[in-house]
Parts: sequence; C-alpha cells; structure tokens
Amino acid sequence: MIMSKDRLRKSYKPLFIVFLLVAITTGGVFVFSMLGKSQEERRNREYEISLVNALKNSYEGIEEIKISNPNYTNPPGSWSCDVEIKFNDERKTKYRIGHGLHDKKNYQGSLTNEKRQFLNNYKGVTDLKVIVTYSDNSTGEQ
Repeated sequence: MIMSKDRLRKSYKPLFIVFLLVAITTGGVFVFSMLGKSQEERRNREYEISLVNALKNSYEGIEEIKISNPNYTNPPGSWSCDVEIKFNDERKTKYRIGHGLHDKKNYQGSLTNEKRQFLNNYKGVTDLKVIVTYSDNSTGEQ
C-alpha cells in the first residue's frame, strides 16, 4: 500500500512541474503585455498634450478638442490621430492629423480644400483653457 502511494506521487510530479511552468509563462506574458500597454498609453498622452498645445498655438477660438484613434508607427516613428475641433462659434471640423512632439504649431492634416479654408479662418492663438477628450476617453482642461 505504501509503495503504490509513492508511485502515484512520482507520476504526478512531472505533471505538476509542467503545470507550474505553464502558469509562470502565462503570468509573464500577461505582465509584459500590461507593461507594453501602459507605455503605449503614456506615449499617446505625451503626444496628445503636445498636439493640443500646438493646435492652441495655431487656431483661435478653440473651445473643445476630441482626440481618437491614435497610431504610432515604429519605424519611422510617426504619430497621428483623428481630431475633432469645436470653436467658440459652435462650428466643428474633424480630420486626421500627424504630429511631432516638438511641433509648436500644427497646420497639417488630411484636409480637403474646404476644410483647409475653414481652418484658415481661425488662424491665430487660443489663450483660454480648452476642454480635451483624450483617446482613452478621459477628459481634462489644457
């Protein structure tokens, strides 16, 4: 009887080791994916704050900015997003825009001639605080 219990324990030992290795590997993959996600979120927030400042330096009368669908390519390392701008006269425009962290102004974007003319009417500087909806759906003032 004692002999059979030892055999039973020995037969489960390799199975337990395999299970333990699978659990450790799964946990490691989960931790690294979470770290990557938080780095991506930090990078997006850094670009989004910089973009809002550049847009405020480019257009006057901005009341609200909504940022969505951020995309970062690596290489070459360019960042872009969809941006919706609402001005103090209640008019809005939405377009895709690229941005560099060190850009002080930003007039670029995937714009039709109509949207470019629309934005040209607002060239200037916004000094007041702007309501911002970031790509993670959090809001703030900048």
